[in-house]
Amino acid sequence: MDLPKIKALIDLLNSSGLSALELAEGEHSVRLERHANATAHTVVPVPTAAPLSAPPLFSPAPAPAEAASSTGRVIAAPMQGIFHLTPAPGESPFVQIGDEVQLEQVVCVIEAMKMFNTVESDQSGRIAEVLVSSGSEVKVGQALFRLA
Repeated sequence: MDLPKIKALIDLLNSSGLSALELAEGEHSVRLERHANATAHTVVPVPTAAPLSAPPLFSPAPAPAEAASSTGRVIAAPMQGIFHLTPAPGESPFVQIGDEVQLEQVVCVIEAMKMFNTVESDQSGRIAEVLVSSGSEVKVGQALFRLA
């Protein structure tokens, strides 16, 4: 399955009312899902000086949100990619421990296929813990922040 075909499937999913789309061709298969608990928006493609190793395009199944402790709420990753706390190197982070966040406030970006996608909070609360290091790879459903 080639990249243009996968991009066409993503466009089809985005323009339809579907929440999931799965396609199998020979021994290759792809499953795309749209999650309602967090919103991702494409910000800008960023050119890089050296090629980056890209994470796999799709994980076999979404991982459940990993709770940081037995109490507290979490903001989970809506997609797989590289987690970034800042909009660009050297800039201030979107949120820090102790910050109050509102519903749909941008809390981080996830880089996938050299595109930076904003991640918005799906709930209000205070950031009690940042559970992932900036620059780390995250999976769908992985807990990023713990809210108090």
